[in-house]
This record gives sequence, structure tokens and C-alpha cells, in this order.
Amino acid sequence: MKRLEIIANQAVEEDIISLLEQAGYDESFTYIHPVYGRGKKGRREGSAVWPETNVMFFIYLDKGNEKMILEGIKQIKEKFPEEGIKCWMGEGPQTSL
Repeated sequence: MKRLEIIANQAVEEDIISLLEQAGYDESFTYIHPVYGRGKKGRREGSAVWPETNVMFFIYLDKGNEKMILEGIKQIKEKFPEEGIKCWMGEGPQTSL
């Protein structure tokens, strides 16, 4: 099982959700909104000065389609080059309760 974490500008939230739905994770992911932060694409503080925010997704991949999702994230990044989108994949838990 793999754990995928995505932090992205709120502007691409629906694109990421659509990608997850197409990959069969329509009801098996967690996301947090709003998420505040700073990065190469600027500040996301939800304030009058820096009004945008981010979203954060946690997905545990168990269907063997990691490459499809990573390729989809790459395509979203190419479609929206000015929006911050970061993605990390690592080992997930070996068991769940």
C-alpha cells in the first residue's frame, strides 16, 4: 500500500477530485481545506492580502494505479503551470484497524 499526499492551490481542487474519481478513489480519500502555507508560487494565507488557500489530500493507494494518478497530477500541473501543486508518495501502513 502506498500513501500519496498532495498539496495544491484551491483552484485545482475539482481537477484533483475528478482524477481520483476516475482512478476509482471516489469515496476513499481525505482532504483538508483550507490549508495555509508559503511556497515558490506564493503565499496562501486566506487573508485580505493573500486571499488564496490550498487544499491537502491524503490517499492510500491499494489498486495498483499509482502511475495513472501520478501522470494525472503531472497533466494538471502542465494545464495550470501558475498554480502550486506538490505531490509525495511513500509507503503506507502495513495494516489498518
